[in-house]
Amino acid sequence: MNNSEARLILQAYRPGGEDASDPTMAAALTQARQDPELQAWLAAEQALDLRLQGKLRAELAVPSDLKASLLALPQLDRKKSRWRQPAWLALAAAVALLLGLSAVWLRPAGPAPLDSFRQAMVGYSLQTHEHVAFKAPALAEIQRWLQSQAMNADFVLPSGLRGRPANGCKVVDWQGRKVALICFTLAGGQHVDLFVLDAAALPGLVPGGGPKFAQAGAEMTAAWTQGGRVYLLAGGGEQRLLASLLTDS
Repeated sequence: MNNSEARLILQAYRPGGEDASDPTMAAALTQARQDPELQAWLAAEQALDLRLQGKLRAELAVPSDLKASLLALPQLDRKKSRWRQPAWLALAAAVALLLGLSAVWLRPAGPAPLDSFRQAMVGYSLQTHEHVAFKAPALAEIQRWLQSQAMNADFVLPSGLRGRPANGCKVVDWQGRKVALICFTLAGGQHVDLFVLDAAALPGLVPGGGPKFAQAGAEMTAAWTQGGRVYLLAGGGEQRLLASLLTDS
């Protein structure tokens, strides 16, 4: 499978990850994991899908009594001007509403801050070239290196990663903010990355409330806040893997 074929297939991939078990879709997702350019395209597609999905749900809620209301409309008198009939007035209002909403949907708009952060970090997680800038297995060494890069290294690892040797770390950028990337390889060979950002950069997030899981392209992610920091764990393809690392965190 080449990139053109994978892109054609992935255009039908739903943001929730329901299609990941399909063999053809799985092959296309594997192709995306191996090509940073294709992965970046998929991340942008997923962000657009999520944005449109949110707008549709918020602005096109179907009234529960819509069917009954339509059935109750009087029969049209063909001899009279149609535009004077209640049904036609309702139809005209509906058309005007849809035109207005289409202007909202088509107006350029960026994704929500958390979605933008998630997509950008997944892009870094999928990079294989110079994935880490400093290689060290011990958390103390990693924290000292991050401090030497003018980073706040006061963060808490999820319980499933505590005591586990790391592969190394790196400082990445998100909208002019420095983000710490700490890379781990799990016992089963699964690769996960933990990203840590000051919570001030995402003021809309409510502290606590448990992790927020979301599929981002080919990777599953979990985001949460703790102690004035935003944490994002990315890797693997299943929520249960990340959930197992967050137990008692």
